[in-house]
Amino acid sequence: MLRSRTTLPRPAPAVSADQALVPVSDRVAELLKASRTVPRYGDHGYESDTEIWEPRAVTAADGPALRRQLALVKSAMVPGEPGTILARVHALLAQYRERDPLPAAVEAAVAEDWLDDVGEYPAAVVAEACRRWRRHPVKYRFKPLPGDIRALCVELMGRLPIIAGRLERLLAQLEEPAPSGVMDVRSRVVALAAARRMPA
Repeated sequence: MLRSRTTLPRPAPAVSADQALVPVSDRVAELLKASRTVPRYGDHGYESDTEIWEPRAVTAADGPALRRQLALVKSAMVPGEPGTILARVHALLAQYRERDPLPAAVEAAVAEDWLDDVGEYPAAVVAEACRRWRRHPVKYRFKPLPGDIRALCVELMGRLPIIAGRLERLLAQLEEPAPSGVMDVRSRVVALAAARRMPA
């Protein structure tokens, strides 16, 4: 019986996925909306619809809102502190104690594997993934591998990586140079205007 409650490091407050996915404007919502959906079929028939998204044309006026949305999404995707993540993982694994403890070097290597597989996710996401494993009606009986918790993290992250990719592609349009043909026309116009200003 536990006599005292050990407090694990709490994840630093950050923007949640739900907050980050709320469009900052109707224009951003329109730019992020799927162009169309197509049905996906598996061995047993229809499974779900797949979104097809193609970047729409943007202007400089769209830049501030798109950057604000991307900042929210990126904030919700910030990786957690390694110590906080490992503390949560160790708490879960401690419930599946082995009879013979591993050598220190092996323990360190195992910790590195866990950080390699789940260290890219926010600490709150890793904590929720561990919580879901503990409470699963079947899986809780088995000691999880890093890939098991990683799969839950991917599920919890949901659409955040997809939306981040769309926002980055939209913003990339604002940074692309004008097509060479347009630049050639502009150069000729500038040269012609300069020639007309020159004295005869």
